[in-house]
Amino acid sequence: KCEEHEEKITLVSSAHEIDARSCPLITSVHREPITWYRNDSTTPVSTERESRIHQHKDKLWFVPAEVGDSGAYYCSVRNSTYCLKIKIVAEFVQHEPNLCYNERTVFTQRLLTAGDGQLVCPYLDFLKDENNELPQVQWYKDCKPLLLDNVNFAGVTNKLIITNVNTAHGGHYMCHASYTHLGKQYRVTRAIKLITLEKSRNTKPEIVSPANETMEVVLGSWLQLICNVTGRISNYVYWKWNGSMISTYTPVLEEDFIIVENPLNRRRSTVLARLNISTVESKFFLHPFTCLAKNTEGISTAYIQLIHPVPDFQKPTVGIFVMLTLVITCSLCIYKVFKVDIVLWYRDSFYDFLPKKVSDGKTYDAYILCPKTPGEGPTCNTDIFVFKVMPEVLEKQCGYKLFICGRDDYVGESIVEVVNENVKKSRRLIIILVPETSGFSWLGNSSEEQVAMYNALIQEGIKVVLLELEKIPDYEKMPESIKFIKQKQGVIRWSGDFREGSQSMNSRFWKKVRYHMPVQRQRPFSKHQLPSPATLLDSKEKRPMAVHVPLG
Repeated sequence: KCEEHEEKITLVSSAHEIDARSCPLITSVHREPITWYRNDSTTPVSTERESRIHQHKDKLWFVPAEVGDSGAYYCSVRNSTYCLKIKIVAEFVQHEPNLCYNERTVFTQRLLTAGDGQLVCPYLDFLKDENNELPQVQWYKDCKPLLLDNVNFAGVTNKLIITNVNTAHGGHYMCHASYTHLGKQYRVTRAIKLITLEKSRNTKPEIVSPANETMEVVLGSWLQLICNVTGRISNYVYWKWNGSMISTYTPVLEEDFIIVENPLNRRRSTVLARLNISTVESKFFLHPFTCLAKNTEGISTAYIQLIHPVPDFQKPTVGIFVMLTLVITCSLCIYKVFKVDIVLWYRDSFYDFLPKKVSDGKTYDAYILCPKTPGEGPTCNTDIFVFKVMPEVLEKQCGYKLFICGRDDYVGESIVEVVNENVKKSRRLIIILVPETSGFSWLGNSSEEQVAMYNALIQEGIKVVLLELEKIPDYEKMPESIKFIKQKQGVIRWSGDFREGSQSMNSRFWKKVRYHMPVQRQRPFSKHQLPSPATLLDSKEKRPMAVHVPLG
């Protein structure tokens, strides 16, 4: 049985051309004659020269080759002691449409730019004549005839000489040759793809970093300096300080190196020279650390100067600004939510420190303007609130002095004169709002209300406080002055019962009312503190005709 091997390279050639294949066996070693077989046939290939596929000497000839000739062929040697055969695969293809070659038949060749180069038309040895000479070769580029002017291109046997190769010379070249077999001429074509490569020029090593720079470091800290150099592997990279090699200052200074190869160009690489400083000493601030990179073309240098860090005032400033902003924002939010409580606490806590104001000529802290509710009797909620609840809280608990029409006026007095005179004597005008539809008409229609609103809003500029005893869903029927005040400062809505003894000045409603009231000029009476007889007598003298019943 024959020992069988297989040729690993498959040679693809153009169909309809003459071709010949050689057996990979070395004839100088194996002196026995070579025999060719097709596929697994046991019948040798014909040796008749007239046959299209035949064996001549040790070569297998295709005159010409056809696409159907593609397949496996065996060449073998045999004697009485051993048998050896080698399998080769031949493939023949048609030209691609609109091309004079097939990409599978293309041989790739590379030339360096900035110099002369040559392309070789391959696999033409079987065309040599009896004088061992190759036939004349014609050259084409991109399927067009190439002018051999001996200036840019020149042809020598099976070679194309290209003068001063540049990137424009890249492309597809074809070489054509002719061979005569039994009086008939056949063509041989080879396709070559030329790739131009930039000629690598030796240059000085390039230091990517450092770039003659300064670096802020803290005295006594650990530090690593990196010198990044690109160039050939043979580059010599090292650090120096104060004109001396780093080895002089060990173990404080230590060097190590890393080489990173370039996968696209093995001749070029990146060298990282790392200088480890275990403790930054004060003397290192006196002279720069210098990186040096050497090769046969020259030397490159770059340095890093260590400096003490500059105080950074920006971060503390920004931090203080942010903190102040947060504090102010939080303070504003807290003040907005607890504004009423804060103001009242300030008034109560710093009562003794409040400035003694000059008398403003006012007698009353507030004038109470309430709707008249005829037919409902003295027990209606509005009258209870005005004549009982408000005096209980604002006068007895808070110490304010109120003027309530129907309680503090004299019988028989002109209502217009009473209102006009007492509104001028008051620091606030409190208007009681009720939701009853019939009650809307009182605002601005009666002479009392007209005088009060005129004196409060126009003439005296008195601050007006709106109190809702119940939620009023619609203000459309209200006078424009009321709607204006509501839009500007809002209203205070009552939420509670009308029992006189259940009221406290520290409830949320009364805190809001007190917030809009003027600062007290005197401390309020406690529940256990009674006014003096002189005060009671003075009160009786001032209001001998007061009637403590609601209006209407």
